[in-house]
Amino acid sequence: MTQQQQPFDDPQPDEESTLARLYRQLNRVAALREQMRTHPQDQQDRDALRQWQADRLGRTHRDLLESKRYGPAAQFFLTDLYGPGDCARRDADVMRVMPTAERLLPESGLKVLAQAIELDALSEELDYLMVVALRRSGSMARLNAKAYALAYQEVGEEGRRRHQLQLVNELGMTLDRLARKPLLGATLKLISGPAHLAGLGELFTFVERGYRVCHHMGRANEFLETIANRETAIMQALLAGDNTVLD
Repeated sequence: MTQQQQPFDDPQPDEESTLARLYRQLNRVAALREQMRTHPQDQQDRDALRQWQADRLGRTHRDLLESKRYGPAAQFFLTDLYGPGDCARRDADVMRVMPTAERLLPESGLKVLAQAIELDALSEELDYLMVVALRRSGSMARLNAKAYALAYQEVGEEGRRRHQLQLVNELGMTLDRLARKPLLGATLKLISGPAHLAGLGELFTFVERGYRVCHHMGRANEFLETIANRETAIMQALLAGDNTVLD
């Protein structure tokens, strides 16, 4: 991406099937990945930003990560879903084998993928805006709390940041409902072999891991509410120019 380019708008139909949502988000994230691939410096700066943000998430939610009950779920939501790497392999798997995925994965599994890929795309777009702001201020190479807060305030995008948190909650609640389906665990085990043979290994493992950590945690309400409250407070403070919340 060049600094003149803007992230893609993502108009969302009022009513949309899970499959249509999944295809739309796949096309959205594929375009983002292609632009990233053709601009290696963007990839490098994005990775540096994500590592910094992942470290901040680790500090903010250390108690959840160290919790016996919430630890695996915190790892999944804070590190697997949002970390210094990317989900390109998972997304490529989905794009490559969508017809097979439609046949093998239950509707609930497709919904998890659609939500995760939409979250991934939105995070990429917001991170790119942050990279542009940090470059403009000359802070990309010396990223710290003050520089991050100034860039965050410059970028703004409160509505889209709230939507990002809503997507985390939406995905968490979907996985929570899946974890309480008595036969789903057995179903996932049953289709694990065929899914891997069909080339769905990466994305099937993602769905299975999300199911497993939420099953271990039990009810997800308190966990998701804790993350939402903390991240909303940090968002509001940063938009107001307060960088002390990053300590």
